[in-house]
Amino acid sequence: MTTSKLILRDYTAADASAVNTVTKAAWQQFEADFKIDWQGFINYAANTAALAEELDLIVAEADGKLIGVIGYVRPQRPREEVFPLDWAVIRMLSVHPEARGQGAGRALTLECIARAKRDGAHTIGLHTGPMFKTALDMYLRMGFAFQRALPERRGNPVALFAMDIAI
Repeated sequence: MTTSKLILRDYTAADASAVNTVTKAAWQQFEADFKIDWQGFINYAANTAALAEELDLIVAEADGKLIGVIGYVRPQRPREEVFPLDWAVIRMLSVHPEARGQGAGRALTLECIARAKRDGAHTIGLHTGPMFKTALDMYLRMGFAFQRALPERRGNPVALFAMDIAI
């Protein structure tokens, strides 16, 4: 799939099926890497649209087709305890495998950073692990830095990363 023009926009309820399809496709490649409860995780990923009740979902479209999604948690909104309340948080970056390598993941992440600055956050954070090498490499190139290891998730190592975005 070759994209012409990438459009980022807020999720709407009409996007639910496409978001869930893209997210499930994006994460499917990691099945063999999960040590514990792959089925529970992929079921969660296949219901990513439900996260719109607790955070902002931002979608990426190219050529009229939804190709990516990311979750953005504003400062002071409920989140996992590993993230301080004054941080903005990135969740579940997912890009359809056919659309990878064309900048959608980076554009979605940059949109979260811009929203975090708009919302007055001084830090934006996320958690990821070494099995997500492509995403981890992108985050490090963008300026996210390792903060600390977190307890394993589904049998896999995970760490907290953050970026200082104070203006």
